[in-house]
Amino acid sequence: MVIEVVQDFKELAQFLAEMNTQKSFHIGYCGEKVEEIFNTLTEDFTGENGQSTFHVARNGKGEIEVAIGLDIDGGSAEVWGPYNKNSTLDAQAKMWESLVKVYPAIETFYFFLNKENQKQQEFMKAIQAVKTGKHLILEAVQRNFKAVQHKKSRRFIQRDYQAFKTLHEAAFPNTYYNARTIVNRLNDECILKILKSISDEMLGYAYYEVDLEMEEATLHYFAISPIAQNQGYGTELLKEVITEIFSYSQISEIRLCVESENTRAIHVYLKAGFEEKQVLYSYRLNTRGF
Repeated sequence: MVIEVVQDFKELAQFLAEMNTQKSFHIGYCGEKVEEIFNTLTEDFTGENGQSTFHVARNGKGEIEVAIGLDIDGGSAEVWGPYNKNSTLDAQAKMWESLVKVYPAIETFYFFLNKENQKQQEFMKAIQAVKTGKHLILEAVQRNFKAVQHKKSRRFIQRDYQAFKTLHEAAFPNTYYNARTIVNRLNDECILKILKSISDEMLGYAYYEVDLEMEEATLHYFAISPIAQNQGYGTELLKEVITEIFSYSQISEIRLCVESENTRAIHVYLKAGFEEKQVLYSYRLNTRGF
């Protein structure tokens, strides 16, 4: 096999899309649409030196056989892959060792593998990566969803800020978007929905983003106040949000990821109309002293 740094993201995006539609090769970080993958590769897989952080190995016909990419953030990286079409794990291991040496500053690698991706689970054992969790990918499809006619939630207004901030920090401590960041992001495609009681108590909120060009939506945060749990408010708010997202003609499905141990949230998602799509395992590899 010939190992090389990727130059043609279009060819790579086509390969990744083909592989990722099959559960036995599926990697959770990567999508299934060629255009979506291509855009992410262009934005997130180019290093400071302008060189791609995606490496591939080709067979004798020049076709991609193995692909591994790193979405680098300081001393850590999310691994897109390894994708291995036909090669042995020994060949893949050599490629992995070569890639790790190219980026000595990265100490921690994160992997996100489909439950049915047996080959890469074997590889995780071989490199002594630690399994850190089990996750469900849930999906709601517009044609199967019954829209809500009367909504009780509304969009965020400034006087909601303190109650929203308190609930957000309690539900998602040390998360990637704090309350101020969310509020600063709000526009026609970044939307924060608030559910309050008649007496103006915060019952819950949901923050989602739509990308009409890519025809997709992401539900980033969804939380119900402790005083409002187990009373149906979670299902009610979630159905309202899904209805709103599906009001965009470009969007026909919604996916989200939830830890399998979060049974309360899963119950609400399933009750609101989501169905289980994938089961994924997360792994962490610390290479200090590799």
